[in-house]
Amino acid sequence: MSAPLWTCDDLMLACDGALFDPSVACAPISGIEIDSRNCSSGDLFVALVGDQQDGHDFLAQAANAGATACLVSRPQNDLSTIQIIVDDTLASLASLGAAGRNRFKGSMIGVTGSVGKTGTKDMLSHILTNFGKTHASKRSYNNHIGVPITLSNLPEDCDFAIQEMGMNAAGEIASLTSLVLPDIAMITRITNTHSGFFDTMEDIARAKAEIFQGLKAGGIAVLNLHDPFLPQLKKAADKAGAERIITFGCEDKADFRLLEARQNDIGMSVRGEVAGHELTFDMQMHGVHWAQNAFGVLACVEALGLDLEMAAAHLATCQTPEGRGKRLSGQYRHCAITLIDDSYNASPASMTAAFASMKTTPPKIMILSEMLELGKDTTPEHNALIPQINALSPRVVIALGPAMHAAISGLDSSIVSIVATDMNAALEIFDTVIKDGDVVFIKGSLGSGSWRVRDAILSKLTVHPSPNAPSRNGGNSHAA
Repeated sequence: MSAPLWTCDDLMLACDGALFDPSVACAPISGIEIDSRNCSSGDLFVALVGDQQDGHDFLAQAANAGATACLVSRPQNDLSTIQIIVDDTLASLASLGAAGRNRFKGSMIGVTGSVGKTGTKDMLSHILTNFGKTHASKRSYNNHIGVPITLSNLPEDCDFAIQEMGMNAAGEIASLTSLVLPDIAMITRITNTHSGFFDTMEDIARAKAEIFQGLKAGGIAVLNLHDPFLPQLKKAADKAGAERIITFGCEDKADFRLLEARQNDIGMSVRGEVAGHELTFDMQMHGVHWAQNAFGVLACVEALGLDLEMAAAHLATCQTPEGRGKRLSGQYRHCAITLIDDSYNASPASMTAAFASMKTTPPKIMILSEMLELGKDTTPEHNALIPQINALSPRVVIALGPAMHAAISGLDSSIVSIVATDMNAALEIFDTVIKDGDVVFIKGSLGSGSWRVRDAILSKLTVHPSPNAPSRNGGNSHAA
């Protein structure tokens, strides 16, 4: 029987808490939750106080859902579960995360970058699970709340852990990496995704490079050789004491070099070179950006001293994360369609990468909501999408959001461009233009609503099972 995630004594010591009723100690804790709807037996519900909601208003729901204990700053007299009192629940959650990291003896990989963080984290987790007990951040748990949650849920006996880190301001990555303390730190790529919060791209690169401030002694940095800020990132890694810097990309000098990504019906056949040896493997994803990041993932695997050929073979069974280019074929209102779901988020770089991935199967319908957090670059960056959309020659483009509304006026006259005021309007338009055999592409920033259209379409889509899917036992990989 495995040890509990937290004993009552260890938990209270880590978060500097005290029992509301000292006569009754809480049972061992097996999970940390901040959403009362997700609580179950063995969980500690942390009552966070936010701008919109106060977790203390949901203590009864957490208790009714079976939570073993609640971490609170304002206890309730009539609550039917154990309460642990602290001064500040958010600060105590951070302390709990730090304690979880400090007792962990395995290898920690930290991942940041403007694009590709979550997909990279998912690929790493999928591979490393085949080499040992692995723990990774859920979904995009990468901020001042998500990182402590992940670390506080980190089992002490794990072999590997992967933590994604994101930011909207300078100093945020520095704060997160001081908790994560990565043994390996990877930066996927610097783009202008956060330009609404920064004056220059150099400022974004400097903020992302903060990840190296937490790099453990003798740690390893993994960097994209194609990144225009590579010299700045390498300098930051060197200053932090990185023992080694591994590069990945398409260029000749990359340590982990992508040579070719040939797309097919179920993904890609990928060929690359590592230390003078050719490596080939299959992937279920579509797009060179996925293949390139896969070589960054393999660089992390090599830094851990694991078998590269075996790791590459496991990429064949790694599925595309939801909302990041996953392809679904099915029946929608008597029409056979293929849905390319890239609706989780959007930036100029991820838009360009997604468009490039569809050159062999261009969409007939594109549903695009606007890209957010671009500040003064909003108009020019949306306008820059138009030539790329024209090159794909869709039959219809449905636009959501003012910036996208304005941009589509530049589309070729052969493309039917339609402004949708909201999700319901977009769905109504979609229902009138859909045809049998259509490929439908959906993308936009999380806050601008394309995922809502995706959900509405999926609710009416009868999905066909994917033919010729790779065996769950792993795909083919070959090192020459």
